[in-house]
Amino acid sequence: MKKFAIEIKWGIRYTFCYLAWAIFEKVLGIFGENMSYYMLSSVLFYLFASIIYTVALKEKKTNYFQNNMDWKQGTATGLYMTIVIAVLMPLTQACLHQVIAPEFFENMIAVSKDKVTAENYFNLKSYIMQTVFFTLSVGMVISAIVSYFIQTKKQK
Repeated sequence: MKKFAIEIKWGIRYTFCYLAWAIFEKVLGIFGENMSYYMLSSVLFYLFASIIYTVALKEKKTNYFQNNMDWKQGTATGLYMTIVIAVLMPLTQACLHQVIAPEFFENMIAVSKDKVTAENYFNLKSYIMQTVFFTLSVGMVISAIVSYFIQTKKQK
């Protein structure tokens, strides 16, 4: 378990940052009157998520790999962190949509052109599944990109 302590720690921190971002969105009215900015806000969060991954992978490189981490090790570290985040996402989504922004689904359906499709898409069960798979795919991509930039360069 100690081998994955950094990934678990940063996966939990990521989850709390995700919830803090959701509260920030709620305060800005993004789940209500400013719903049109929801996609922009989501993209901005994933830029912030890239910073979280960078800090986590740098910590792993420094404290676990003694400043000698290759791309494969960094990507694996990011993948393990992504798995932690994906496991926590159902609880995170339930908290977001039942406590922070219970109006989210209703408002998303209201602004959709196709109400039937929107009702199938914007519900808690569907959103949990979407978020888990999206987290896994985006987390893998972010991990690979960040690992490329922070890997230990070979000496010539």
